[in-house]
Amino acid sequence: MIKDYTNFSVIDLAIDDAFLRHYLLPSPESDLFWYNWLRDNPGQATDWEEARKLVEAVLLGLKDYTRIYLSEEAEEELLQRIWATNRSAQPDREKVVPMVSWQHSRLLAACVVLAILAAGYWFVWQHDAAGSMYQKQVSQLQDTRIEKVNSLSEPQIFYLPDSSSVLLFPASKMSYSSAYNNENRNVYLSGKAIFDVRKNPERPFLVYANEIITKVLGTRFEVSAFEKDADVIVKVQSGQVSVYQEKEYSNSSRQHSEKAGVLLLPNQQVVFKRTGEQFNKALVESPALLPAAPVSAFVYDETPVLRVLEEIEMAYGVDIVFSDELLQSCELTANLSEEPLRGKLDIICRSIGATYEIVDAQIIITSKGCKEI
Repeated sequence: MIKDYTNFSVIDLAIDDAFLRHYLLPSPESDLFWYNWLRDNPGQATDWEEARKLVEAVLLGLKDYTRIYLSEEAEEELLQRIWATNRSAQPDREKVVPMVSWQHSRLLAACVVLAILAAGYWFVWQHDAAGSMYQKQVSQLQDTRIEKVNSLSEPQIFYLPDSSSVLLFPASKMSYSSAYNNENRNVYLSGKAIFDVRKNPERPFLVYANEIITKVLGTRFEVSAFEKDADVIVKVQSGQVSVYQEKEYSNSSRQHSEKAGVLLLPNQQVVFKRTGEQFNKALVESPALLPAAPVSAFVYDETPVLRVLEEIEMAYGVDIVFSDELLQSCELTANLSEEPLRGKLDIICRSIGATYEIVDAQIIITSKGCKEI
């Protein structure tokens, strides 16, 4: 099935064996292939849809439509290829088809098409619906739109007019107005990108990605908002950001919008569930040391655990909740220099007989104290 479909025309697609087989007998493998193809060739989405409509029109005998693309002979040839494709996968039907007239076959085909559409039309609908959010957002720009697309297999870096940088990942695109930085600093994203934003208190930096808006003044953060994904994820590497649902955000009612947002600090992330419209705040999977954090070797010799936890909080910018009274007498002797954050926490808790959990990006340590250890 795999061939170079780049620059295929409507007719090329309609008469292609793989396309016909997917239209008539869609499978998970063909769904995935054509989904990836449409993602990689967004400019041919219209041709793909027209080819689908052409095959449907041939099945239904809609000659006014099919004549746009096919002669009468070509239509008849395509119709027989359609039936041949259908029979090749369902050999038992070969005994039935010849007993029915072609006119009757077309009537039956109309019924078959409805069943086929139920199984296969979701693919095109999903593609169109998914892309509508980004297209809707950028279509509202008053000035000329500037769009950057990464069609390569590795991330590309782009610079905005205010010298902010955007590391755009493969199969991703972003747009902004030609008036960017004059009135606002709004960017529209479809896909994944890491933003390194120049600070400007007078003009907040806004990223529109699917149903959410990420607002910052100056920071480094990542947004993952592919059109096909069920979640939108925002991760903060430095500074702080606020994340809102677009429909809840209002420039004219700042007090209301601030209440509706989720505040993120370094090493924190939020996952927005698009179907349930819920925000889930947490630590990133692998928290990193903050560049501006005080230097620490993380090597301890009978060091009070309270001091150890304070160093970790400052080094990673995390909030650790614990009882000062219960941990007052706890000490730690360990080398944590090569351990990631969660590794450090595991060793500390095992050493003092405690446990920890992460709730809403906070690390909560539960301990009975160290008197009996």
